[in-house]
Amino acid sequence: MRKFLSALIFWSFLLFSPHADAGQDEMATDAEVREAYDVFLDWLNAYQSEDYHQQWQLTDRRIRTWWPRQRWTDFMQASRRHTGELTSLEVLQAGPIEAETLPCTERGHCYRRGVRYVFLMFRTSYSGVEGELTEYVAMADSGGGWRFGGGNILNRPLGETSVIMTRTDESRYRHSFSQ
Repeated sequence: MRKFLSALIFWSFLLFSPHADAGQDEMATDAEVREAYDVFLDWLNAYQSEDYHQQWQLTDRRIRTWWPRQRWTDFMQASRRHTGELTSLEVLQAGPIEAETLPCTERGHCYRRGVRYVFLMFRTSYSGVEGELTEYVAMADSGGGWRFGGGNILNRPLGETSVIMTRTDESRYRHSFSQ
């Protein structure tokens, strides 16, 4: 029943939310927004079932470059210990978005241009966190289908909002980041 209500709320927000620049060819269509949301649910269900390898596979390859599988697993397990299980998820907004419109991270890393994004905003609750949070996800299609492309969902398990870094940021960090 919870899954049905979540889906119903999602579709109503999708149908009634304005899509910026919806006429541009590179922006996701409504069908692609639904597809990206479905992949997000798979990504989230992998977290809920503690299948961090599957969750990592549903993450954009550019993020996986900076977060090798074991490191990803360690951070997700730490997130679960800190926040507990996700107990509620309500869709507040869903639609295509351009990289320039997405918020940069706390450390000033911004989303890469030339990648198609779908923005999903949620009201969430966790068993180990008092009150509700507003969190977001940027689902990305950078050539391999829709994948988790960043956001602060799961109460920032990676220490800051995650993003697909710009080429400049990637170049700057490549030498100092060891896998």
